Amino acid sequence: MTVMAKPAALIARDVGWRQVLGLGQTELGFWADVRGVQLEQLKRHLPFNVTLLAVNLAMVLANFGSAVPFSALAPWLAGMAGMCVIWTVRSVGSRRIDKVPAASRLRFWKVNAEIGAFALFWGGLISTLLPVLSGTEQAILLMISLLFLGAAGHAVMVMPAGALLLCAITAGAMVHAIPAGAPLDRPLVALGLFSFAMIIMRSALVTTFHTMARLRSEAELTDQGEVVRLLLNEYEANGSDWLLELDAAGQLTHVTTRFADVARRRRADMLGQPLLALLDPAQGGATMAALAHAIKTRQPFRDLVVPVPLGRDLRWWALSGTPKQDATGMFTGFRGVGRDVTEVRRSQERIAQLARFDPLTGLANRSLFREQLEVVAERAELSHKPAALLFVDLDRFKAVNDGFGHAAGDLLLRQVAQRLQALVKGPGQSGATIARLGGDEFAVLLPDGSGTSAEKLAVRIVKDMARPFPLGEEGRAGAAIVGASVGWALAPADGETPEALLKAADLALYRVKEQGRGSALRFSADMAEAAAERRRLEGELALALERDQLSLAFQPVVDAADERITGFEALLRWNHPELGQISPLRFIPLAEDTGLIVPIGHWVIEQALLWAARWPDHIRIAVNLSALQMEDDELPGRIARALRRHGVPAQRLELEITESLFLAEKPGVVDVLKQLTALGINFALDDFGTGYSALGTLQKASFSRIKIDRSFVRRATAMGDEASAIIQAIVRMAASLDMQTTAEGTETRAAFELCRDLGCTQIQGFLFGKPMPPEEATALVVQSVAA
Repeated sequence: MTVMAKPAALIARDVGWRQVLGLGQTELGFWADVRGVQLEQLKRHLPFNVTLLAVNLAMVLANFGSAVPFSALAPWLAGMAGMCVIWTVRSVGSRRIDKVPAASRLRFWKVNAEIGAFALFWGGLISTLLPVLSGTEQAILLMISLLFLGAAGHAVMVMPAGALLLCAITAGAMVHAIPAGAPLDRPLVALGLFSFAMIIMRSALVTTFHTMARLRSEAELTDQGEVVRLLLNEYEANGSDWLLELDAAGQLTHVTTRFADVARRRRADMLGQPLLALLDPAQGGATMAALAHAIKTRQPFRDLVVPVPLGRDLRWWALSGTPKQDATGMFTGFRGVGRDVTEVRRSQERIAQLARFDPLTGLANRSLFREQLEVVAERAELSHKPAALLFVDLDRFKAVNDGFGHAAGDLLLRQVAQRLQALVKGPGQSGATIARLGGDEFAVLLPDGSGTSAEKLAVRIVKDMARPFPLGEEGRAGAAIVGASVGWALAPADGETPEALLKAADLALYRVKEQGRGSALRFSADMAEAAAERRRLEGELALALERDQLSLAFQPVVDAADERITGFEALLRWNHPELGQISPLRFIPLAEDTGLIVPIGHWVIEQALLWAARWPDHIRIAVNLSALQMEDDELPGRIARALRRHGVPAQRLELEITESLFLAEKPGVVDVLKQLTALGINFALDDFGTGYSALGTLQKASFSRIKIDRSFVRRATAMGDEASAIIQAIVRMAASLDMQTTAEGTETRAAFELCRDLGCTQIQGFLFGKPMPPEEATALVVQSVAA
């Protein structure tokens, strides 16, 4: 069809000139149904048009029948009468049916032949009468013939082949029958007759195409509906989700078998029941209110997680729904889908617990402790009622780890937590927070530090921690006497801000350690003098870089699958000529406090990339960054230049950061992160779950790796224990976020194999190498590649 005859909005697949004319159609299937519709529409038009034709034919015979012998008209009249009788009987004899039957090609073309025969009979009548009539009578007969052509053309409008035969035969007979020299023997009359016939033929073609296009669209929609129905059935049968439908009042109108099974109810009991009646309003909170509001206001809702009490079990469903309307556009309810997300929610709660509480002791971790400290310090400053902060540090914990092993050390830490909880349960200490800040460091935050309560608690802690700690089951591994030192301070007297209070308590703890440990002291002004020595160390650190006292050690990281080295972590070391090897735990905080970490950090990156350039391209280098370094807006440029200078691709550099980077939420840090990410540098979240990592941190940077803290690895002894479950949860969470995982502190073959089985992608620990000089690391890489 051309664009003129076939508008773009109605173009249908597989409908062209041949199909419209009845050619190129299959015997069965869609085209058989189309032919059935065409014949059915023709049959509906026949009674009226046959009656009209009979009336006009009678008038023609009454007025002009005597002009010629009846014998000359009889054949044509008999033919038309016979066709009218056949069509009338066929129309009256057929029953009204809901579905139009398909029609064969033979039947279709038989009806087209009948139309052509009828046109031939009318043409013969016109050819017999017209030549013998006067000019006026000829005009009248031609007008009636045009009326016949229009009525018959309308009747066969959906039968283009029949319409073409009708128009061609009738119009040709009319032109041929006009005598030569008659008043109507004019080209204009012939043009008018043929134009009228062309209008009828084109109308038949366009009408038929539109009908076929509509039928094709309906057939495709039916097929699509069947596919959707099959897919929904498959989805319902095999999926974990279920379908639901509500009426305008929010009552269930369709309950699938899957839905009833999940709800643990009978389908019949659920039909007509309000959806909200299945939920728990006590625990639904804002989400349930949002669902009720969406149903009331007829708004769509998506993934609303609501509680559902099922006996003693509380389940969680995620519900989504879309408003539905009837054919008139009136709102009739909702159609949606639900799924049980209980296990996902429990996993999220467990991970959230991991992010705010220490997994070993169950105490608050550093993140939660910091939140509580800010609240308590602000309240103390506004109310002028003292609050107390106590730092508790175990005195001989390292000896326990070295002498009894890490498992015994973990057991001791749990017992310390239990004793602290028992001590803090005393009167007047409601709302107290006990936290494990890391390693063997604990903190107790008392909202009410009035009187001597803080001092008495500090003394009781020292006394209680001096009692032996049984190690192993029933003390078979012996007992350890550890002891503790406590430094404490009051807010707002010793510090009005959280930072000042932390510093005061820390200085008090430092003084206790200086004096031999095993006692408790409150902060006093003279302790500030003790910080002078610390400042001296800071001065030494400021000169350490130019005096060439700093160096790097590299610890290998291996692939869990094949145990090949995939990279190294660069670790900073300080060898002072007088003080000897100074622990990073001692000088790194000093460097951060003084800002020296920025130039030292630049040097570390330069040295790390210098050595990485000598290693194969698949070996990565990991460098730790502090929060202060990330606030340096020159850091991205320096790293970019260092990468170019040493010819190391950005993808080989991995920067390890902790959650402390995000505590202040400074905009400059976000900008630096974006710039470093744009360079193609990878990020790793260090010390996950030890008080420095919160779940929300994973959304603040494009981390490619989570480093599982060594405390989990040490405690994971067999598949299925708590530490293993936590490691596996972290691995699964990381995998869902397209992150890799590195297990730190892997010291035994059994620990390695367990971490590998739990899904850790990389391993780091003494089993594969202690931190070593760069020359040894390079030799190890060469040896690994050669192997």
